[in-house]
Amino acid sequence: MKEETNISKLIKLEQMDDIVQYLYMRDILYEQIEPMNLSAKKDDILTNDAILAITSEEWNDGSWGQFHSMSSSSRITTESAIRRLLNLGLDKNDMPIQKALKYMELFLLGEIELRDRKEKKHDWELLTRLFVSTWIRMIDSTNNIANLEAEKWAKVVSAGFVDEVFNKSKYTEAYKEILNPEKGKIIWGFQNFYLISLLQKLLSSTVESKFLDYILEYESGIYYIYDKKLLTPPKKFSTKQSLKFITAHSLLSKYDGYSSKSSLVKEWLFESRGEDGLWDFTSSTKDGVYLPLSNNWRKSINRKYDSTYIVMKLLNNIVGKRLTPPNIHSL
Repeated sequence: MKEETNISKLIKLEQMDDIVQYLYMRDILYEQIEPMNLSAKKDDILTNDAILAITSEEWNDGSWGQFHSMSSSSRITTESAIRRLLNLGLDKNDMPIQKALKYMELFLLGEIELRDRKEKKHDWELLTRLFVSTWIRMIDSTNNIANLEAEKWAKVVSAGFVDEVFNKSKYTEAYKEILNPEKGKIIWGFQNFYLISLLQKLLSSTVESKFLDYILEYESGIYYIYDKKLLTPPKKFSTKQSLKFITAHSLLSKYDGYSSKSSLVKEWLFESRGEDGLWDFTSSTKDGVYLPLSNNWRKSINRKYDSTYIVMKLLNNIVGKRLTPPNIHSL
């Protein structure tokens, strides 16, 4: 493993675009940053073209059209817009996210319907409530409306891990008893982006440990994120597969018990650093969701700063650094 180096000695904030500066200040260098400076930088990014390109398309009701499924009427779904805005530094205190939160809450309260076409194989009401609750909790884990849904799923998953190994029969039994799905519809597993995101901080330490072990050893990874075993890192770092692999582990890293299971990932990350101490996904990894963060990658240092931020955020989680940003809005 390469020697671990203080990242602040390898980067120069003044070289970065506003969004990347803000993300480093909030998530990586927060111990060195004055709250007032962070607040001022947040104001700067709200008028960034990358953010305005998304917020300008938000509907009056707080959505971007359909929630989960793409349609010809919009170039982006509501959850895709939320994901990108969160990745670019927005949070629950910013108006576009507040509007989206209100929209999602109204759906959970039964006051509005989503515009998505219902998928016949699934209990669509059950799944859309899962999708929406997940995004609400990712934005605000204290939201009581979403937590009511999350607690049901936590009970279902906990029932599946009551024994030493996962018991599918007990999971299915609890699924039917607690969630009351439509008869004949697909029973959803938990090895997916939504449930892994939803259940953070809701499982007992014993269940969480078995839950994490199961996902790490699952041959098909995390549905919607990465479709290979999470205990086998990609052979080449500068690929989309590596970005997906890191994204999957970043989800798991928000669980308290993940750190003790992450030595293989941590070693792979440090072995994948460049000679300059930074990480570089290269231009092939642009996906418009997680990358780029900078305005452009014409300069390779911008790409390296973006890549290094994503890796350092995961490493901070692994070593138990703060998982939530400082509350600059209380200033």
